[in-house]
Amino acid sequence: MAETVEIAVPDLLVKAFGGKPAGLQRTTLEALVAQAYREARITHAQAGQLLGLNRFETDGFLKAAQAHRSWESEEFAADLEDLRRIAR
Repeated sequence: MAETVEIAVPDLLVKAFGGKPAGLQRTTLEALVAQAYREARITHAQAGQLLGLNRFETDGFLKAAQAHRSWESEEFAADLEDLRRIAR
């Protein structure tokens, strides 16, 4: 199920995106997905599903959108420390 949301987009913003309002639908969806991922409202898998992307394409999208979660680096550092401890 999908909801329809109508917004008024100023001409300046439409021009900034190439003057094609139809293309703004995908751009808006991508922006919403990226922000929802940043805020941990959706998972990586859900982001991909919403955009019709596979796992690797989703990784690329999130990286390009700079949609990082603050805990990712902390979790990575903890995992790296665990691996170093195990390797000793």
